[in-house]
Amino acid sequence: MENRGTNILYVEDNLADKLYFQRESREAGFPFHSDIAGSFREAVTLLERHSYHAVVSDFYLGDGQALDLLPYLSESPLIIITGEGSEEAAVNALKAGAYDYLIKDQNYNYLKIMPITVIKTIEQKKQRDELKRYRTDLEKLVNERTNELIVLFEKVQESETNFRNIFNSSGDGIFISDSDFNIIEVNDSFLKRYAIEKAAILGIKLINYILPAYRSIITERRKLLKKGQAVGNLEIEVQLPDSHKIIPVEINSVPIVFNRQASFLTIVRDITERKFHARRLIETMIQTEEAERTRIAKDLHDEIGPLLSALKIYMTSFIESENNEKKNNIAGRIGVIIRDMIDSVKNISNDMSPHVLVNFGLTAAIQNISDIFSRNINIHLQSYIQDTRFPEIVESVIYRVIKELINNTIKHAHANDIYITINFDGNILVCRYRDNGIGFTAKANPKDQGMGLLNIKSRVQSLGGHLDIITNPKKGFELTLYLVAAAVEYEKQ
Repeated sequence: MENRGTNILYVEDNLADKLYFQRESREAGFPFHSDIAGSFREAVTLLERHSYHAVVSDFYLGDGQALDLLPYLSESPLIIITGEGSEEAAVNALKAGAYDYLIKDQNYNYLKIMPITVIKTIEQKKQRDELKRYRTDLEKLVNERTNELIVLFEKVQESETNFRNIFNSSGDGIFISDSDFNIIEVNDSFLKRYAIEKAAILGIKLINYILPAYRSIITERRKLLKKGQAVGNLEIEVQLPDSHKIIPVEINSVPIVFNRQASFLTIVRDITERKFHARRLIETMIQTEEAERTRIAKDLHDEIGPLLSALKIYMTSFIESENNEKKNNIAGRIGVIIRDMIDSVKNISNDMSPHVLVNFGLTAAIQNISDIFSRNINIHLQSYIQDTRFPEIVESVIYRVIKELINNTIKHAHANDIYITINFDGNILVCRYRDNGIGFTAKANPKDQGMGLLNIKSRVQSLGGHLDIITNPKKGFELTLYLVAAAVEYEKQ
């Protein structure tokens, strides 16, 4: 407990108490140097001239209160000394910014524990400062890395635009198909890029090598192309005929006449690299969001501190009191504080970092939120993934999407039942969500669909996933989520 370079300011307007402090400090050998102020004004003068590792002050001073010193403390932590029976003053002081308190007793026993309290407070202040510096450095690092990824992503997008302008000389894959998407011609760049023999690809039906999640979109595009309408670019995932490897591509088709028959010319661009950078960027953003949630959870948890301090005060008063009426009153206050702490910790911790998801996986986590919301609506969950675990970011996104959808249903849909089904075939994770509510008219512009649905689409697309949404007024709402995922092993805790 040696701290020879430690200086504190002791503020006390009672002469007898100051004398007792000086005697105890000298006889007990307090491990710090002490300046003594006899009033609020004298304390302010010393604080303006010197810096202190801690300030210990009687709560009530002749010309002010200890809390009035807070604006003058700079980085010095404040320890309050209050008299017996003044627990409320101590609680208010802690809420206002004091670090700790001492109860002044008639036998001056509080002076014996003062050194321990001072040293503990100084160490606590150092730890808080170090944590604050660490958090600041971490946030700065995350912001720098995020900005770097954004710049990189913008460069990739710029490169994509340049490629689009010179694709004929850049070696982008091109194939020609008939009106049923049977391939009838393909260029060398396409064959070379995907290591496919021409004989193996001519005549195949393209729709068979497109992942099921995108087939309905391709069918609709074919109808528009037959009418001579532009369809624009589309990002899809296809499975190569020979290797069966799944790759993301961007396609753009236009109607042409080839060999005297109506055909489609399709430009295929491999966007694996772009998807990688985009996913990396979004993963960083999501991880930053999750880290921020954890930080907020910890910061909010600090609010429990005053409750714990109040509980400590009331417990001490309860033990020392011999008046049954007073003990009953204190017991009631203790019960309220404990209930508030339980509710706060449960709500903060579960919302910021759901422990069920972390420890037991998707099925258990979705079942948990289903149980929570079952007081408001009937939720029917069918999960066929058992205890299969997925990457942390995948589980987090699916969990928060389901939670957002349930919230939307309860708030807006006037539904009685929700149906959730989860499947995994070893490659694609499929989650279907349906309610029997009032539904709504789907908007062409995603921005018109509300921030909840827009956020859901952003989260899923950030992982390369796809959404199918079916909804109409008075006909309920249905959403199907497709996401390429891989099962992972988690170490047993």
